[in-house]
Amino acid sequence: MVTKTSLLLGYRCNNNCRFCYCDDKKDSFRPMSTEKAKKEIKRGFERGSTYLDFLGGEPTIRKDLVELISYAKETGFEEIAITTNGKMLSYRDYSKKLLNSGLNHIIFSLHGHRPEIHNYLVRDARGFQLMKKGVENVLSIKPEIYVCYNTVINTKNLDTLHKIPVTGNSFTERGIDAIEFIFPHPRGGAWKNFDKIVPMLKDINEPLKKAIGAAEDQGYDHIVGRYVPYCYMKGVEEYVSETISRDNSFREQHIGPEFENLEVEKSREESGKVKADRCRRCIHDDVCEGVWREYAKKRGLDELEPVEG
Repeated sequence: MVTKTSLLLGYRCNNNCRFCYCDDKKDSFRPMSTEKAKKEIKRGFERGSTYLDFLGGEPTIRKDLVELISYAKETGFEEIAITTNGKMLSYRDYSKKLLNSGLNHIIFSLHGHRPEIHNYLVRDARGFQLMKKGVENVLSIKPEIYVCYNTVINTKNLDTLHKIPVTGNSFTERGIDAIEFIFPHPRGGAWKNFDKIVPMLKDINEPLKKAIGAAEDQGYDHIVGRYVPYCYMKGVEEYVSETISRDNSFREQHIGPEFENLEVEKSREESGKVKADRCRRCIHDDVCEGVWREYAKKRGLDELEPVEG
C-alpha cells in the first residue's frame, strides 16, 4: 500500500482563485511553522508514508520550502511533490533550488486552455504566462521530473475542457505525465461563487469523457476524474479516483495548521460526501463516495442516477 502525506503548510496564496476551497481560511489560521512542518514530515515517515506532497494555499511563497524539501529527502521520502500554481517557478534560479533540494514531482494548476480563461479563474492577468514559464523551466532543468496538471472543472472551462490536455502538452516536447480533472469542493470561494462557478452534475459527463479521451490521445500516463460520482463518469469509470485508489491500495493523510486527518478516504465517505437512498441499487455503490455534502445542500440529490445492470 502507498500512503501519501499531504502537508498543508498554510492557506495564503499569490492567486485568488474563484473556486478556492480554503478562501475563508486565509486570514483565520497562521501558516505552519518550520519546526512544526519538520515534525509532521518526520511523523508521516514514521507512520510508513513514502510520498509527501507540500500544499497550501501556495507552498512556494514560503521562504523555508527548499529547507523543508531537503529535510524530507534526508528523512527518507521517496517521492516529494509540491502542488503549485507555478508562478514562482517562472524564476529559473528558484526552480533550480527546489529541484536540487530533492523535489521530484510537481503538480501544476492549469484551469483553462487559453490565458483569458485561466487568468479569469485565478484572478491574475499574468497567471497563465507565469505558470507556463514555470513548466518550461522545470522540464528544461530536470527533464526526468514527474509533472502533473490539476484542472478544476467549472462553468467557465466546461465546454473547452477537452482542449486543456492539448494546451498543457504544448508547453514541452517531452509531454506531460498526468492530469487530474477535479470537481470543485463547494467550500470557501466555491461556496461563495457557487451559482457562477460550480457546474451541474448532469452537465459534466460528456465534456469530461471528451477531456479524458483527449488526454489519452495526448499520451498522458495517469488520468483521473476526481470527486465525480460514477453515474457521471459513464464510459470512463476506470478513471474515477475511487477506482484508482482502491485498485492501487493508495491512501492519503492530510495535515494542516489546524487539523489532522489520517483517514482521508474514510472521512470523505462518512462526513464529507453523501448519497441518495436509491444509490444502494447502483452497481458502484460499494466504492462510489457520492457528492460533496455542500453540493447536495445547494442542489439536492435528484441528479444522482443509480447505474444498474
